[in-house]
Amino acid sequence: MRRFPPLSLPVRALLFQHLGAMEKAGMPAERAHALLDLGPTLRGRVEAFRDLCGRGVDVPGAGSRSGLFTLFETRLLRAAFAAGTAQTTYERLARSLAGAAAQQRALRSRLMLPGAVLAIALFVQPLPQLFSGALKPTLYLAKALLPLVLLATAGMLVMRTSAWFASGEPGVGRATLERLLLALPIVGKVHLRRNTRDFVESLALLLQAGLSLFEALPVAVATVDNQLVRRDLHALLPAVQSGAPLSSAVAALRLVDKAQLHAMVHLGEESGTLAAMLQRHADAESVALAQIQREMMTWLPRLLYSMVALWMAFQILGGTKLAQDSAAISVAVPQWRG
Repeated sequence: MRRFPPLSLPVRALLFQHLGAMEKAGMPAERAHALLDLGPTLRGRVEAFRDLCGRGVDVPGAGSRSGLFTLFETRLLRAAFAAGTAQTTYERLARSLAGAAAQQRALRSRLMLPGAVLAIALFVQPLPQLFSGALKPTLYLAKALLPLVLLATAGMLVMRTSAWFASGEPGVGRATLERLLLALPIVGKVHLRRNTRDFVESLALLLQAGLSLFEALPVAVATVDNQLVRRDLHALLPAVQSGAPLSSAVAALRLVDKAQLHAMVHLGEESGTLAAMLQRHADAESVALAQIQREMMTWLPRLLYSMVALWMAFQILGGTKLAQDSAAISVAVPQWRG
């Protein structure tokens, strides 16, 4: 099957806003899909999506095969359609993607200042050598532009890799990246919490729709994009099938942070409100994750700005030391000759 690059965050948010609004209005699927417009560059994907739906392919499958949905979104929507909660899931995805798009815009805006300072420093630092004749104009431009080109290339690679990883598409090295991501000090915990939140929220939606726990567990586990976390959660179903309560199965998980989750599941089982307790836990985790992401978006530009400032200080001190050494040598050479 052909692999499509993921749509940008604002476009994906617009897509699910449209589908959620049409679902809420009770509009027939054919009419809702006919009104879908994502711009001229994506017209081919939209037409392929309509064609697949018209031939009887379910919406998640059609969205995946036409390149409108990522693998994670496809898994989540399959669970939503199985539970009859398509509208709720559309709206959830629209809110999540709109928030991520806003954070992305804010991060780019905050990175402009350290980026501009770095560019100015790269052009200013070799100016004395240019004026003294030690550097030719072509070498001066190469020395100033080469770091910018390398940084831009590295940034594009990071963005492409991040987009591919976030899409959930399989590929060479994905398992290694997932393992490394989970091992990172702060980012790894956030990634693990997000995957766990996705599972808990999907399970809550499925249980609220009337599915049994045996039916809901494998569908909810399938919505988790990190295969290491998914493998850990797969242990829940055999434990529950053997007669253990879900809280005991959760307590036996090895990778997932289960302290608060176990308490909520146990309370839900005791009170007969498991779905409501799971949804409450998922909502609390969504708020906490959003706060963590906002803080990371605030501190990342500051960190980069500090790194640029340290680099500039190092260049200035290095240039001063080099000038002092040159002066000392120029004084010592005539004395030695004499």
